[in-house]
Parts: sequence; structure tokens; C-alpha cells
Amino acid sequence: MNFFFRRQQSLSQPFPGVEGLERVRLAVAGARSRDGDAFEELIAALLEAGSTGDLEDSFEALRVLTERPALLLRLDAFVRRQSAYSTRPAPSLTEADPVAFVLAASHADGRIRERAVRRMLNQPRPELMPFVTLRTSDWVRQVREPACAVLAVLLHENPLLATSATVRTALLINRRRRGAFAHGQLLVPLLAGSGTALSGRLLTAPEPSVRRFVLDTTAHRLGIRALAALAESDPDRQVRARAAEAAARQAVWTDQVELLRRLAHSRHAEVRITALTGLMRTGSPQNVVPHLDDPSALVRALAREAARRTGTDPLAYYRAAIQTTEPQVGAVAGLAETGSRADGPLLTALLDNPAPQIRVHTLRALRSLDVVPVPRVTALLRDDSTAVVKEAAATLAPSAAQLPADLLWDMLTDPQRPAVRRAGYRLLNRRDRLTALRAALVVSGDTHPRLAARGKNDATTQIRDLASHPWRTRPVPSLEASPAQAAELLALVEQRRTELTEDVVRLLRGALRPGPGDR
Repeated sequence: MNFFFRRQQSLSQPFPGVEGLERVRLAVAGARSRDGDAFEELIAALLEAGSTGDLEDSFEALRVLTERPALLLRLDAFVRRQSAYSTRPAPSLTEADPVAFVLAASHADGRIRERAVRRMLNQPRPELMPFVTLRTSDWVRQVREPACAVLAVLLHENPLLATSATVRTALLINRRRRGAFAHGQLLVPLLAGSGTALSGRLLTAPEPSVRRFVLDTTAHRLGIRALAALAESDPDRQVRARAAEAAARQAVWTDQVELLRRLAHSRHAEVRITALTGLMRTGSPQNVVPHLDDPSALVRALAREAARRTGTDPLAYYRAAIQTTEPQVGAVAGLAETGSRADGPLLTALLDNPAPQIRVHTLRALRSLDVVPVPRVTALLRDDSTAVVKEAAATLAPSAAQLPADLLWDMLTDPQRPAVRRAGYRLLNRRDRLTALRAALVVSGDTHPRLAARGKNDATTQIRDLASHPWRTRPVPSLEASPAQAAELLALVEQRRTELTEDVVRLLRGALRPGPGDR
């Protein structure tokens, strides 16, 4: 079909040797950019798939396209713009090719769009439903109303036509001024007694937005076991949280404490907190107290409230828990939340724990209670764990001026570990201005790209701050560098000419050797 927006046959093929549906898949994958050529190629690939005469190939090409509803909306806008200024004749819509009248449903001429929508009623296929859904938000009433009627009739006759692509398209156009109809129409089969099969299928859709929509609509009709299974197994956090809330609500109403206990041991924190809240509401705080050392801060807070109701002392529990042979991360964090400076020795002993996560949380606890043993934490700046090194640097940051300068400079040139160099740079950066600039110049030549970029940006910012300008009202800071220090900085900046701009190098020379021609 010689469609109105198709380019001349001399258009180069971006996918040589690739034909049919594979070309459509490649064109869909490559149409993420806003380049018009990408949409031209996508349209050409769709038309090629539809020109074979095989209806199943045409529908499969449309299914590949509708897997990305956001792309479908962009393609719709592109076709409308192109056809509005095209001198080619309008499509006749006499062919049976579904690709042709689906693309015609995006034509700038409302009469063509209306005829294309009415044609879709004669072919009730799930691949066409996203296109019908899109036209229900059309700005022309004569197009919009038939599309709404077609969508309502098709969903009434066969609710299973509503695929996940249809739901996602409806969710996208629901943001539009006239886009609420499709969203509301999809609620009808889901809420109806015959919508069990539809909701069951959509709850297994790979797109989280579809599962959230269906769960929000049908949670009251799903069984408590199905909701619990969703809460424990769904990969999406929001779906798990909503399913757990619905399951816990039903469990509280029906006094199913065992199911709440099961959910309370889920590996997902959002499920545990919901289940434990349900246990509190059923009058079972004794089942919540064992979660005092949960990894989640919210769960620990709820468990402490349960402990208060049952007469358990959380602080005593945490102090005893961290002295066991295998203390839990939650116990260390819990002691930081409830303890005092008197617990510093107990926490300091955990810095020798073989588990890196325990050492990390111990450092956080010491910092939270303001009982940082500087010499002991300094030894962790070369810990085997990168996470411990990072946390030790954060813990020592307020005390950076007290640390041995030789140690920090040695860390900055560590040949093996970027984490150690990063920690040394972070601490040197907390000292005086001269030290921070020297460290930034050293790091700007680091072999680690991100660390080098950070050093370059910091050095540039610090050097520009040293320059005086007529519009600046604040005083220009001084490096207060000795001749030897100034010479070292100049040598470093000369070595970094490839990383820093010539203007930055000139500004530093002017700041170190001020003269009439430098300022």
C-alpha cells in the first residue's frame, strides 16, 4: 500500500537483509529516539509486514508495537503531523490489511479516523484494542464517540480482549483531558462477576503498572491466600505492599492470626510491617516482640511499641543481643536507636566482628551516639570491605583535622583500591583549603574515571573561587601557601593541563603569583 507518509523507495534500509516481523522488532527497539527517521522506518516495517497478505503476520506486528504504549502514543502524534502536511492522497481503507487502517486511525483527517475506528469493530482482536483505546481520547467528538462505543461493545462481548497493552494504553491516556473513558470502561469487566478470568490473567502481566491497576480494582474479590501469595512473590514492591495490606485486612477481620504470622516472616520489609500491624490489631503484641532486631527501622519501632505493651525492655534486649556470637544487624541498629553514650564500649567491640555488615552498622551506631573512637576507626580505613572503608571515612569526617596527614596522603595514592583513595580524598577535602586543592589536583589524574571527574570538578570550582571579579562583593579567599607549597601546586597544575582548561591553569597561576597582569 502506497501510504501517505511513506518515503520514496530509494530510502536506505537501516536493517539490510532483515525482513518481516524481525524488522518490525528492530524498528520498535530503535524508535526510542525522537528522530523522525526512526518513525519512518517503523512505519515502513509495519507496512511491509502487512503487505504479505498474511493477517497473522499483520496482527503480530501490531502486537509488537503495542507492547510499548508510550511509543504508540508518539507514533500516533507523528503520523498526525506528517499526514496534515502531506500531498499524498488519503488511504482508501478498502484493503483488509489491519496495519493499514490502524495507521489510518491516526490520520489528521477526522473522517478517515472515524472510518478506521468503525472498521475495527468488524475485527474484534486483542491486538487492535490499544488503538481503539487511544481513539477514545480523540479531540474530535465524531471520532471519540464511535471509539468509545466500539470499546464498550467489544469489552462487553469478550472481556478477555483487554490485554495488558490495552490497560497500559488506558492508564497513559487517563492523564489526558478526555482520556478517562477507557480507564473507567476497563473497570467494568474487572468488577463484574465474569471478570475473574480477566483479572487472573492480568495479574500475571509482566508490567507492574497493570498488576497495580488490577489489584487496586479487584483486591476485595481476591481470596486471602491469593493475596498472600502475591505479597510474598511479586517482584514489584508496590504490588507486594498493596497485596499485603489487603491480605492483612482480611486476616484481621476473620481473625486468621496464623497467616499474619507467616507474612510477618517475609523477606520483604513492606510485607512484614503490614503483617505485624495486623497482629497488633488482633491483640497479639507478643508475636511482634521477637522482631525487635528486624533489619527494617519501621519494624523495629513497631516491635518496641509491642515490647512496651508486654513489659519487655528493648534496651536490655539489644545490649544482650549484640554480645552473642552472631549478632544481627537489626540489634546493632536498634541499640543505636535506643542506647546512649554508655553503650560505646559494647559497640566498639563489634568493630572486630568478621561480618562486614556488622562493622558497617556498628560504625553508623557509633556515629549516631557520638562516641567515635577515632584511633580504632582509623584502622578501618584500609579494611578489606569497601563498604566498611566508605563508612569509616564518613564516621571520621568530622575529625578529619585530627588524623595523621601522612596516612591520608598515603591512602590517596593507594595503587590497588579506588575505595581507599576515595576515602583519603574525602578526608583530605575536610581539612584546610590548601590541602583540599592539592588533593583535588592529585585525584584529577586518577585512573578511576569517576574519582578523576570528581577531582577535576572540585579543583576547577576551588580555583575559580580564588579569582577576583568586579561583580563579586565577598572577599577573595587566600591559599596562604608557602613558596614550596605554591611550587608544588604549580607543578601539579602543569601536569593536569589535559584534564583542566587553560583558563583554570591561568587563574591558579595568578592566585599563587599575583601581579598586575594576572588579576
